[in-house]
Amino acid sequence: EAVTAKGGRFLEAPVSGSKQPAINGQLIILSAGDKGLYEEALPAFSKMGKKSLFLGAVGAGARMKLIVNSVMGCMMGTLCEGMSLADKAGLAQGDLLEVLSLGAIACPMFAQKGPTIQARNYPAAFPLKHQQKDLRLALELGEKLGQPLPQAATANAAYRAAIDMGHGDSDFAAVHEAICKK
Repeated sequence: EAVTAKGGRFLEAPVSGSKQPAINGQLIILSAGDKGLYEEALPAFSKMGKKSLFLGAVGAGARMKLIVNSVMGCMMGTLCEGMSLADKAGLAQGDLLEVLSLGAIACPMFAQKGPTIQARNYPAAFPLKHQQKDLRLALELGEKLGQPLPQAATANAAYRAAIDMGHGDSDFAAVHEAICKK
């Protein structure tokens, strides 16, 4: 509002994607604000991303990113639970990853992060502390809008535990360390 009140134009453009998608120009750009400015920015966005969306008024891009990251955080927590359970059940984690890759829930994130979890080596592409922050903010948004988010609340607790264990700067897949300890 401060920008437009002074006669300026404003466009927010948070992105979905981490380090490697950014390097490869495969981000998803979540724009909101001035539609004309969005149209002008499309050539640049096309170099940085595989898809650009215009989501409406300022704030819509940030809300979409929070929601996407909340879903991602919950999915990672579920993958880590499954891998921990498979291990404790005497099943190979690699076999679980293969089964997941062949079925209806095949997911690029599972394929990319699964081997990282198996190796228990978490070089940061998306720091765990940022994932937890996004979960916390999504929970605040849900509270404000009257939308319960029990899965996100559970995931948030696991990420908080991983931060308390010293994994805040590790990749968000390091939530596995908190989950497999329980």
